[in-house]
Parts: sequence; structure tokens; C-alpha cells
Amino acid sequence: MKHITLNLLLLANSIMLISYMGLTINSNIEVNATETVPLFLSSLMLIDITYISSCNVRENKVISLFCSLLALHSWYILLSASDNSMAHMAFSALSPVIWYVSIKFILMFLFQGSGYRFQKAVSTCLSGTCICSLIGLLVSDKIFALFYGIQFLTGWLCFLFLAVFHRKRTAFVFKAEWKCILFSLVTVSILFLAYCLSTIGVNGRLSNFGLYLPVLLFSLSIHGIIRKEHSSLPLSTVFSRWQSALLLLSGAAACGLAALALDACLPLFFLMLDVLFVFVYACNIVLGYNLRHGKSAVARDSKYHAALKRLQQEEELNLEFANFLHDSILQDLLSIKNMMKKADRPDIRKIITETLDGMNTYIRERMQDYRPAMLPKLTLKENYHNLFEYISQSFPHRNIRIAFECPDSLFIAAPYDIFVYRLLKELVTNIYKHSSGENAWVTLAQDNETILLSIRDNGTSDADALLSADPSKHRGLALITEHVNNMEGTVTITDNFPHGVCIQITLPMKGDVSYQYFINR
Repeated sequence: MKHITLNLLLLANSIMLISYMGLTINSNIEVNATETVPLFLSSLMLIDITYISSCNVRENKVISLFCSLLALHSWYILLSASDNSMAHMAFSALSPVIWYVSIKFILMFLFQGSGYRFQKAVSTCLSGTCICSLIGLLVSDKIFALFYGIQFLTGWLCFLFLAVFHRKRTAFVFKAEWKCILFSLVTVSILFLAYCLSTIGVNGRLSNFGLYLPVLLFSLSIHGIIRKEHSSLPLSTVFSRWQSALLLLSGAAACGLAALALDACLPLFFLMLDVLFVFVYACNIVLGYNLRHGKSAVARDSKYHAALKRLQQEEELNLEFANFLHDSILQDLLSIKNMMKKADRPDIRKIITETLDGMNTYIRERMQDYRPAMLPKLTLKENYHNLFEYISQSFPHRNIRIAFECPDSLFIAAPYDIFVYRLLKELVTNIYKHSSGENAWVTLAQDNETILLSIRDNGTSDADALLSADPSKHRGLALITEHVNNMEGTVTITDNFPHGVCIQITLPMKGDVSYQYFINR
């Protein structure tokens, strides 16, 4: 779903939520405390949705799903205080939907949107139990309670199974986010007591409290990511942070004065605040759209310096691509054109065929260099295994057996997964090009926060010859060493027993940085 579409859907949801609040307040002017608390909590969630969604400039799917979960919860809390039969039906139907989205959010947060083992089976299981619960609601309350209990238990079992099976990945995530999660646990405990005291008399307030846990536990982590992007708010191109805060405070004060002047109830003040923040959210959506498409003077001015920087990068890329077309593709095409006059000769046709095959292989290699084919539905091991098969097909005249050792549950955070992909591509390709051996062994593992990569072959070369060779003749290995060292890693080249070369790479994976800035693929 496109980011602008999701923003418009959240905006429409906020408008409908405000309309429902208005109807509730209008139908019952003397709103009691039991109804005030849900209105207050729903208002807070609505305001949080507008803030998080506006700051999600990277269009992160995890953050977008969190906003959707908040939207569902805002309706859930608001409908919990209604005695209307239709509202009660909608309230019951939201329970399995919220639980389904909650588990999907936890798994997406845990795996950063990448593929993992049993993903399809777990997704089918979660959606199937959710559908059964909704069908059970149409049959009877007992059937619904039974299916919903099964869904709730199934969701936890699926999560625990994946967390244990992918324990290294789970440990990596919780190690990176343990402060936020620990603080959230303490906050949840305090909020739980306050929630129990403030919602006395609300039906199902304790039985369904488990639905709020995913939002409460991961809220600080999501807001920690959002704080890094606060300066990227569309309105930040017009107002500074202090100016924005001053305008919002002024608006809130104006709502408070209006409520006092009209002698309005407290829920009406919440409604005014919601309208204010939804209006600001709508301004952010429009301004953000203009910034992305350059449809305003503000957009053109704010993008000016960034455009100059991108222009230099694009010119460098254009020059590299032009050289690629001129030196390789164009020369081969001219050669084929000249040989077409003698295409009736078998030897010439053979040369033309070989030239076209070479062009095909070379173009595919360049495409892989520009954009590695990492499929999000596959695990890392499966993606790397596909890479080896692709390299093997690029060298049909070589028969090298590659033994690849890698845990099925291996987790490498972005962007390290792409970097390791490029390392494997360069080093394994070098084996096909330069090694005289027939076997190669590739081992990839993760030890806590360190990536361990080892590539060995049984060729006739040795470590001393490789280390003393002219860097210009082994430019790929020299670049690898430079890039790994820049990332505080190490490259070690030793002899392989009984013969051949062993290249070992250790690379620290800094989760506190990569995890908060991962980009959905």
C-alpha cells in the first residue's frame, strides 16, 4: 500500500472516530466517568496516530502497521463503553482482528519485514483462526468464545515457536531494544493499576487487557525510531520544532478557552483537541505530497540543496553507466554488425552466438552489481544459495562444488545482509575466475553481534602470493578489505590445508544503529 493511501485511510478513520465521539457526546450530555475515560484514551491514541504517521517519512511498514493497530485500539476502547447492540457486536468483532494484527506486528517488528522459516505456515494459521473467530461470532457467543480462545492461544504459541526457533534473531532484537522494553514493562505495570481503578464498571476491561500489551510493550521502541525522524516532518520545512510546539500549545489553549466559554464538558474539550490534531495531520499529508512531487515553492526551495548533492551522485553513476555501454555493449554490437555480412559461415555464426552469450552474462552481472536480487520472501540462506547457483551458471565451463554451511535461522540486520551478499558474490566469483581448484567451502555464521564469514578453496595459489600481488590486479579483494576495515571489521588471508587459500572476514553488526534505521524491502 502506498504511503499516501495509508495516510488518507488513517485520516478518514480519524474523521469517523471524531464523528462517533461527537454523536456519543451529543446523545448523552451528562457524560459520566465511565464514558470519559474511554473518550480520553481514544483521543490520546488518535493524536499519537497523527504524530507517528506524519513522522514516518521512510514509509516503514512496521510503523505503518503500528498506526493501524492504534486505530483499531482507539475504536475498541471507545466501543467498550457503549450499550448499543450494534456497537457491542463491533466491539466483539474487533477482538480477533486486533489480536491477529498484534501478532503480525510483533513478528514484523522482530524480523524487520524480512523472510523467515515457517512464515507462510504461521501466516495461514493466524489468518485462519481469525476468520474462524469472526464466523463464530455470527453463530453464538459460546462458539465465538471458544474460537477466540483458540486464536489467542494459537497466536502466542506461534510467536513463542518462532522466537525459540529464531532465538539468535530474537536475542539480537531484544538486546538492541532491552532498555525500551524494560521501561515499557514498568510503565505497563503502573498503567495496569491505573487502568483497573479508572475503568471500574466497564465490561470486559480486565479480560481483554492482553490485547493492549503489544502496543504498550513496543510503543517506546516505535517512538524511539520516530524521534530520530522528527525533523523530517513535512511541517518542519515551514516551521521549526519550537514554532510547531508553540502553535500546537496555542491551539490547545484556544480549545480550552473555547470549552470554558461554552461551559462545555471535558469530553467536548477532547473532541476539540482531536479536531485540531487531525487538521494539522491533513496539512502534513498535503504538504508531504507537495514536497515529494515538487508542486509548491516551499517544496522546490527545501529540495534545492539536496538536489545538488544528488546531482553529483547521479552524474557519477551516469558516467559509469555510459562507460559500461560504450566499452562493452556498444563495441560488441558493432562487432556483431560487421560480422553479420558473413553470417552464412558456421564459424562466424558461432562467434556471434558466443558474443551474444557473453553480452547476456555481462549485462546480468552488472544488473546484480547495481541491485542485488534479494527476495524478501526467502530466508538469507536461501537468497545466498541462489546467488551461488547464479554464479555457477555464469561460468558453465567451470565445475566447482561449493559446500555452503549456514544456519537456517541466520539473521543479519539490514544493511549488513546486502553487504554480505556483495562479499559473497565477489569472493565466490574470484574462485571461479582465478582458482584452479575444484572445491570451495563457504561458512557463514553469527556470533552475538559479529558476522563470521569464511571462504576456502583447494586451488594451487597460496596466501603469500595473494598478499604480495599487485592490488590493481586484485582490485575486488582490495576494495573488500577497504570496505570491511571502514566498518571496523577484519579480513584475514591464510593458507588452506592442505592447499589453497582461506579468507576469513569478521564484521561487527551494530544493532543499536541498524535496527532503528532498517528500510523495508
